[in-house]
Amino acid sequence: ASSVGWKAGKKIGSFHTGTVAVKSGRIETDAKGKVKAAQVSVDMTAISNEDLKEMPSMQTKLVGHLSSDDFFKVGQFPESTFTLTKVEPKAGSKDEFTATGDLTLIGKTVPVTFPAKISVSQGQVSVSATLTLERLKWGLQYGSGSIFKTLTADKIINDSFDLTLNLVAKK
Repeated sequence: ASSVGWKAGKKIGSFHTGTVAVKSGRIETDAKGKVKAAQVSVDMTAISNEDLKEMPSMQTKLVGHLSSDDFFKVGQFPESTFTLTKVEPKAGSKDEFTATGDLTLIGKTVPVTFPAKISVSQGQVSVSATLTLERLKWGLQYGSGSIFKTLTADKIINDSFDLTLNLVAKK
């Protein structure tokens, strides 16, 4: 039931969307049902594209490019992980939190903080969140207008991309 979605695009023009398969994960709660630890691993070899389904050759080309050394170097780094280091409740809400943790992409670990909705009920923990990540922090420079100043606007890839998390852990 868990999923990780992604959305990325160019400075002008189209965006692409897809998913990365959740490989494994665990969430620990304390005696009161509050989340105290979590770790999620995703299988980067299972990165997929959703918006080019009507153009299979373009879809294959995009996934191949994302998997290549230009981006996620999947042959060398087939797995990415997130390890929760802190979770703080948002004042006045029972299911809104600020989550902080270490995200490892391409072998580099960077701390990230983001809002998350977390619910615990009947032996199940559900987490939903959207993160906007600055890809240059992980060394993802391909097509960056911040790095390659001579690129024309239609060739510049945004320096940020979004991840949408929908995680479910059962006892």
